[in-house]
Amino acid sequence: MSSHTCSVATGRRIAAVAGLVLSAAYTFYAWRELDFGRWHRPGAAIFPIAVGIILAVASIAILLERRNTSNEVHGATFTLPAGADLRRLVFVLGAFAIYFVAMEYIGHLIASALFLFVAMAILSDKSKLRLALYAVVIAGSFELFFVRFLQVQMPYGLTRLF
Repeated sequence: MSSHTCSVATGRRIAAVAGLVLSAAYTFYAWRELDFGRWHRPGAAIFPIAVGIILAVASIAILLERRNTSNEVHGATFTLPAGADLRRLVFVLGAFAIYFVAMEYIGHLIASALFLFVAMAILSDKSKLRLALYAVVIAGSFELFFVRFLQVQMPYGLTRLF
C-alpha cells in the first residue's frame, strides 16, 4: 500500500479550525444545557466550559502560529498511516464511535471498560487478561472520580439494574 505525504502546517491549521469549531459547539452546549451551580457548590457546566475555552485558546494559538516556526519544530511534511497502521487506526476510531452509542444502552462503566479493552487490544501486544484488568481498573477509576466524586451525570444503561 502506498502512503500519502501531507504538509504539517496545513494539517495543523485544519486540526486547529476543527478544534475551534468543536470547542465552540461543546462550550455552547454546556452553557445551555448544564447547571452552573453556586460558588460554594459548582455545577456540572464548569468543567466542560473550562475545557472548551482551553481548547479554543489552543486552537487559536495554532492558527496564529507562523508557518516557519511550525516547519522548524514539527518538520515540513508528515506521512499518513497506511497498511496495518491505517487498519488499526480505523478500528480504534470505529470502537470509539461504537463506545458513544453503546454508552447509552449498556452504561458508562461497562461501555468504558469494553472500549478500553478493545482499544488496548488493537494497539498493544500484552496479554488479554492484563488488558482486561487494566480496562476494569481505569473504567472503575473514572467512575469513582467523575460520577461519584465530581457527581457528573453519565448514562447508567444496564448498570441501573444492579
